[in-house]
Amino acid sequence: VGIAQPFFQCTPPLLSAKWFANNERSTSTAIALNFNQIGIATAFLVGGGMATSSRGLENYFGLIACMTTLVTFGTLLQFQNDPPVPPSTSELEKLVKGEQEPPFFESVQHFFSTKGFTRPLAAFICSISITNVVGAFIDDVMNRGGVTGQFQIDLAGAGFELAIVAGGIILGGYVDKTKEYKKVTMAFFAATALL
Repeated sequence: VGIAQPFFQCTPPLLSAKWFANNERSTSTAIALNFNQIGIATAFLVGGGMATSSRGLENYFGLIACMTTLVTFGTLLQFQNDPPVPPSTSELEKLVKGEQEPPFFESVQHFFSTKGFTRPLAAFICSISITNVVGAFIDDVMNRGGVTGQFQIDLAGAGFELAIVAGGIILGGYVDKTKEYKKVTMAFFAATALL
């Protein structure tokens, strides 16, 4: 999982910036970033039923290997570096001016020296940690709540992950329309504190 993080955590904002207009970027980033949860939800539903024995776990891993190989080949066949037409005037201006992205470490230094960057970063890291812990220990949580059937636990795990996707898409769309990122974030911090 660790080696995959740069692909599913870092790639969506870059793709959104290159392929989508300014009023679509929050939604497209939310969809791409949160669709990792679809894989986790699928693991609950498919893996929960298949991985009940050593042989079942072997078959499950074989299925994952086949599916990811097919998706990888499909991606390689369709992959394009840039859209045929820039999605926004800002991207067109960058293209005309020949602007290049700064080197990685320069960007990292810039981000960490930008006032207000580290707190949202810490909040993001905490949110990822919490969702991973809840997903990893869903069996224990559900058992303590009196739900002991494996299929019901798998449904709860999948539902948790799908709720993350739906929330990301809905909130991303709202932020794209209103540009009220801070207001939305603060409202959800307040809701979380109350719950």
